[in-house]
This record gives sequence, structure tokens and C-alpha cells, in this order.
Amino acid sequence: MSRVHKLLPLLALALTLLACNTLRRLTTLEGPEDEATDAFAPPATAAPPSTPTPIVTATPRPAGASTPTPAATPTAQPTLPAAFNDLAQFRAAMRPEFAADVEQFPNATRYTIEVAVTFNADGSATLTGRERLRYTNQQAFALDEIYLMLWPNENQQYLSRMTLGRVTLAGAEAQPEMEHGDLAARFALATPLVPGASIDVSAEFEVQAFPGVAASGAMRFGLTNGVLLAPTFYPLIPRIVEGDWQTMPAPPGGDTTNSDTALYVWRVTAPSDLAIVGTGSVVASERSGGTQTQTLVTGPMRDLALVVGPLELTQRTVDGITLNAYMLEQNAGFTDEMLDYAEGQVTTLQARVGPYPFAELDLVDAPGAFGGIEYPGTVFIGVVDGSDFFQIATVHEVGHQWFYSLIGDDQLLEPWLDEAAATYTEVLYEENIHGRRAANGMLDSFWGALDAAHQPDLPIGLGVSDYASGNDYGLIVYLKGALFFDALRREIGDEAFFDFLHN
Repeated sequence: MSRVHKLLPLLALALTLLACNTLRRLTTLEGPEDEATDAFAPPATAAPPSTPTPIVTATPRPAGASTPTPAATPTAQPTLPAAFNDLAQFRAAMRPEFAADVEQFPNATRYTIEVAVTFNADGSATLTGRERLRYTNQQAFALDEIYLMLWPNENQQYLSRMTLGRVTLAGAEAQPEMEHGDLAARFALATPLVPGASIDVSAEFEVQAFPGVAASGAMRFGLTNGVLLAPTFYPLIPRIVEGDWQTMPAPPGGDTTNSDTALYVWRVTAPSDLAIVGTGSVVASERSGGTQTQTLVTGPMRDLALVVGPLELTQRTVDGITLNAYMLEQNAGFTDEMLDYAEGQVTTLQARVGPYPFAELDLVDAPGAFGGIEYPGTVFIGVVDGSDFFQIATVHEVGHQWFYSLIGDDQLLEPWLDEAAATYTEVLYEENIHGRRAANGMLDSFWGALDAAHQPDLPIGLGVSDYASGNDYGLIVYLKGALFFDALRREIGDEAFFDFLHN
């Protein structure tokens, strides 16, 4: 059987599973990710409550769960200095030839974050943290309020609950007005923040993360096989879109967070016998007793992802970029394949789209994290096995390092701008690695799969919630969207098309 024919059923599966959150989520089809097991799968009572608990109460726990027993308390660390005006510190996360890129973001939000991770006797984990940030109003109008998004309180894709502690605005303690089931915290400003002005914000927070990522079908936050997946674990400043703060809950089936590029200095304390995976580059590390602490900096990134767990690290350098593959012991045999797929895609897109400016890219073995989920500088691969879908997921998620991470868009209202583009990068990879015939076969399979759409004439540019079904969202946004990119390429020719992608 030809490679193209082998891909046909896999593309249908991929459509339901890639979760960038590529809804490509499992609905009626079954595939490799159904076989993923969770070593810490909870009883039915251990899921977080669906009804939000008021933020002023103690940290909520799943009904019937025992009181968490903390592990050894992490050694207290000195407070990170909030050197908000020092752009040079962020150069450490960049490839040397792109270090000066950080100077292009003088008004980006600056975050300084400290978080300690403990694993509890009941299989849950606790993240205790604090952050300080400086936000600059880059709008043409004054702001009379500011928001913090508490994404661990989203109850569709997050097995977690976040409690917001003491918050100060410009040094004065402030009380939030909670919205959207504790997803968004609104703070009224005593004095409007005029265009170009900045405000310093500090916040304390705690997150309870629960096991069951793989067992629940698919999640992006929680524990799987003893590994803590904790993307966007901290209070996050949302975007302002068409004059309004974008604080709406994420529509089912799509990505969740949507934030502007920011600069981060952050410190993680966790058990010393586990791997820490964090967005950015480690600039300092230390051990004390049973804990370890890493300090990281990022380049211009849209948000952070944190992973802590029993993962084995294998590294490979490609064009001055360090690829970090973090694998569970039982999947260590697939390490070289993951690195091969990532290397092939990085090489393809650096040539076809533009350079990857960061020093590192992390690839994390994360069973149950949909087929895969992208974060800037970090990708979760939910299906690590011998199937072709393992390749598709890895290639697609690495493609998101260009489309959304570098070339930002509104993932909630215009998801085709990253999902269709990332899907088309699968075609570019296929063309580069296996030849034009293989790429044409993939495009033909997209056309064939599109026949399964309930409304194949739907436009590709709608918001996630504007598609009646997840199946149509995936088929129209991902596949029809990728076919649009190919139609554009054929219409204007390769030279103009790839100039367009570079620009």
C-alpha cells in the first residue's frame, strides 16, 4: 500500500485528535490515543467540580477526595528581582543572531513569577506562586480596568482549580470582581491608565491540579502518568480586541488562551528527582535537600508552559537550536523518531517561512494531551507510538511555533490563521522530506476528507463557536483552510507565495 493510501484513514483520525487545541478531538472514531493509560487515573469522584467555587473560599477539591498531604516543603528562595527595565536579560533565551529582537518589545508586559510544585499523597499536585508584572497601555484610549485570566479555572480542558490570593495594583491592595465562573478577575483602576502609561501588579495564587488527563479522554492541564502538565498556570493579562478585554470563556473544542507577546523571568522549585520543563532557557539552577530550583528567561513569548515529572531528556542541535525531547521511560524507544520529525519540520520551515529565533524548543511526551498541544517554545505530544499519527502530531505542533507563536492571531475568533497554516506546514514537511508526489497525495486526502463535512461550503474564517459541530470545525478550518493556502500558492506561484510567508 502506498504511503498516501496509508495516510487516508490517519488523516480522518488526526482531524479528531490534534488539539492545538486542534479540536481534532476523538468523537466517534477510535485510535491510538484511546489506548493511552494514566498511572494515576482517579476514581469517578476525583474530577474537579463543574460548578465554580467562589474564589474567596479555601482551594476547592474534587468531591470525595482526601485532603492533600503536601510533600516536603520547598526550601524558601530569595525573591526574584523585578528588573522590568532590563531588556538585555531576555537575550539569553535567543539564538545569538536574533538576540537584538527583544529590543523590538519595549512596551511588552513583563512578568516575574515564582512557583513551587509539590506532589500530594492523593495523586494531585499543588502549585503555590506569586507574580509581579508591569503592564503598559498600548491602546489609543485610557483604561479604567484591568483583568487577570485564571485559566486553571476553565472546566472543559483543565483538571485544576486556582485560588487568587492577595493582589496589589500600583502598591495598593485591590479586590477583584470575579466573572465567568472565576475565569476572569476584573480590577477597577482608581486612576485611568492613559495611553503609554504603565502599572505594576502583584498577585499571589495557588493551583490544585488533579490526575486523569489521559483517562478523561483529553485534557491540557492536570496529571498524566505521574507528569504534571501545567500550561498558563499563573494569572495572565488577556488581549484587548476591538476595544474590549477578551475575557470570554473559550468555546468548546478550540484553543483557550489568547494573549499578547510578553517577556518573562520565572523561577520553579520542584522535587529534585523529577525533570522540570519550562518555556525559555535556564539561566541558573540549584539544589537543596530534596528540591531543585531553576530560573528561566524567555524571549518574546505569548505565554508559558510548565511540566514536571519523571521524564528523560535527550537533546539534539539543529542550526544552533537545541531540541529537547522529554520522554517517559516506557516511550524512550521513540525518542529518535520524535527528534527526527522535529528536526525535519524546523529545517523545512526555516527555509520556507522564516527563522526560529529562540535558543530551544521542548518536545514533551504527554499522554492524553489530545493528539498534541502547542505552546511557545514547548509542544505536548499526546500520542507517542509507532503510528504515522505520531509524525503528523509532532510536525503539526512544531508548525505552530511559526503560526501563532511567532505570527500571532486570535485563536478564538480567527483560528484558521494558525490552524490552517499549521496544517499546511504538514504539506510543506511532506514535500521537503518525502517529495512533491507525497505532498500532492496528502492534499488529495484533504479533499477526500472534506466530503465528510456536513456543510462543506462553510467559510474557513469563522470563530470556533460559529461551527455547529467539532467535526465541521476541524474539516473546514484545518483541511479546507490548508487547501486555501495551496490554492493561493498555485494562483500566485511559488516565488510570490513563499515571499508572502516570509513577510
